[in-house]
Amino acid sequence: MNNEKAMMAVKALYLKDPDNFLLIEIGANDGYCCDRMWDFVRENDPHAVMVEPTPDYFAALQENYKHLSNIKYENIALSDTETIATMTYIPREVIVSEKVRFRLEHSPHLWKEHWAQGLGSFYTDKNMLGDPNLSEFQVKIDVSTKTWDYILDKYNVGDYNNVVVQTDCEGHDVVLLQNFPFDRIKPKMYFSEIYGKTRYPPSHPRYGKEAGLYSQDDEDAAKEIFRKNGYSVYQFGDMLAVLNRGK
Repeated sequence: MNNEKAMMAVKALYLKDPDNFLLIEIGANDGYCCDRMWDFVRENDPHAVMVEPTPDYFAALQENYKHLSNIKYENIALSDTETIATMTYIPREVIVSEKVRFRLEHSPHLWKEHWAQGLGSFYTDKNMLGDPNLSEFQVKIDVSTKTWDYILDKYNVGDYNNVVVQTDCEGHDVVLLQNFPFDRIKPKMYFSEIYGKTRYPPSHPRYGKEAGLYSQDDEDAAKEIFRKNGYSVYQFGDMLAVLNRGK
């Protein structure tokens, strides 16, 4: 399994029965930044629920997909409880003004879409937010959190036969997986950014240490959850991809 084959599988699942297909993206950002679903969504306008908690990237997400008619949007975060939680992120205005150049110093054509825009997190030490080179650009914001049940109930997810889930939540993906209601719904495919071998630059406090965005134990536990629920598990890059063996 690689990214190309994964997206071929997603598209094949969609084409099989478009009306019974639903994509759920948690941590959708602006829809474009580092998102494997970008081309697929723009080309097919599938039924989809896009979840993004930060208001500026949420606005960009809506703008990027404004020509599509089947996308639903949620300006919330997903977690294991409903509450108000604090997130740290780098605002979109800072990115598009080209102030952030860390590790892209020699690629000015990428400054306006710097990967740091996708670092929003409940955690300040796990991902690249922990690097001192990015500390001056960060702000904190309180966001509303909901649970999986909120999404499943509001959008009648159980009515769709072919559900694809993708989470990219910068350290929170394990929490979402641990609380996913597999007893209510079994997605056909589930992509999650859970990888136990994070590579940090020397400037990061966690450089050279075993602790990363996730631990190897986190990755192993995630794979076990999927296998217990009838999935075949594949790893490519920093992403776990799973396919439902039952269908």
